[in-house]
Amino acid sequence: MTSRPLGADLRLAGLLLALLSVGAACAQTLPEGGSVRVDCNLTDATVWIDDVPVGNASSWKAEGRQIRAGFHRIEIRRPGYYSVFKEVDLPVGGHSVVEAKLRETID
Repeated sequence: MTSRPLGADLRLAGLLLALLSVGAACAQTLPEGGSVRVDCNLTDATVWIDDVPVGNASSWKAEGRQIRAGFHRIEIRRPGYYSVFKEVDLPVGGHSVVEAKLRETID
């Protein structure tokens, strides 16, 4: 059995401590969130938050979903229908409901 020098063990312990400290700091500085619920007449419409698709409207309907607090641009879209946009400034612990009645596009 080979033993490592004491200096190597101390460096490893220091590295682990540093990583734990960074992780704890990140957890404390990340903003807390609030919830958003989408009420849409087309359950298969796509929900976009800040230009990122996050699922279909039916998965955002029940009790809502948690997102980070702050300003967000929410869009509900489906091909063949006009999109609905809503800007939300969600406070920590807050709740917002996006009501979207999509209408067919005119040919």
